[in-house]
Amino acid sequence: MSMAVGGIRSIGVIGTPGCGKTTLCQSLGLPVLSLRDIAEKNHCLGKIEADGAAPMDVEKLAELWQHPDVLTLIDGHLAHHVPVDALIVVRCHPDELRNRLGQRGYSSEKIQANVEVEMLGGPWNDLIGDSRPIFEGEGVRDWIDNGCPPHTTPDSAIDWLSQP
Repeated sequence: MSMAVGGIRSIGVIGTPGCGKTTLCQSLGLPVLSLRDIAEKNHCLGKIEADGAAPMDVEKLAELWQHPDVLTLIDGHLAHHVPVDALIVVRCHPDELRNRLGQRGYSSEKIQANVEVEMLGGPWNDLIGDSRPIFEGEGVRDWIDNGCPPHTTPDSAIDWLSQP
């Protein structure tokens, strides 16, 4: 069982759907909870809408939030809306994201919307001014093992629009 590291007990793993959050979580060898499963257990999911997604009441979920007893990854693109102790932002090149979402059977409208969100910074737009430790990039396991020190800021995050 992994003990909390530097007071960190919960790390939200966030990013655009299809960017690799679950794959990353599975590779780190730490306990993982799905934010969707937590929301479902706490009656914080709405009915499935036309786009195939069920809206999540993140405000209610944040009020009901209980930190795990051991260091745990919280897998979900909305995990930054609950009071986790730190965040890992997972990014994916927009062309690769388009392919992955197409393979999942997403509609062309939903694919385009998610690709645009990724191109514009993914979850970083919600993190401006966030004081929690945030990590984006290679070496995430070392970052966790070192107690999740401050690492990435919106100014140092990947900017797909500035790349050729």
